[in-house]
Amino acid sequence: MRTKLIMTLIFIAFLGLISNAWGIDFEEGRYEIISKIKMSGVQPPPVTITRCMTPQDPVPDQSTTDQNCQVIDMNTEGNTVTWKVECDHEGQKMRGSGKMIYHGDHFEGTIDTVMLDPDGDMKMTTTVKGKRVGPCQ
Repeated sequence: MRTKLIMTLIFIAFLGLISNAWGIDFEEGRYEIISKIKMSGVQPPPVTITRCMTPQDPVPDQSTTDQNCQVIDMNTEGNTVTWKVECDHEGQKMRGSGKMIYHGDHFEGTIDTVMLDPDGDMKMTTTVKGKRVGPCQ
């Protein structure tokens, strides 16, 4: 259950980033996005999702908008976007930072995340790769 929450929060933060980054070299369309998390003691399998990404509707799953995540610092330089994010989902707090590099029809990057917990913080690194697999349908 905790891994599912972690993946949800990371993906929400990532989608929030994309919605603000359309000045970069990015081709709209349907994208296959693969996320791999590395953390001590647990190695969840990669998660693959497919999303339609356009400047008009960069977050097709509007159910994610009720999450309490806030991008607190974002910078774009060329085709590289860096950011910091804070989330609070039902008392589960998370802080993260990331870097994505866009190349027209694909992108890759990393997200470093800390889940804050009174019993000990959980640190993880997520690698993200996305590639355009066709037009939006």
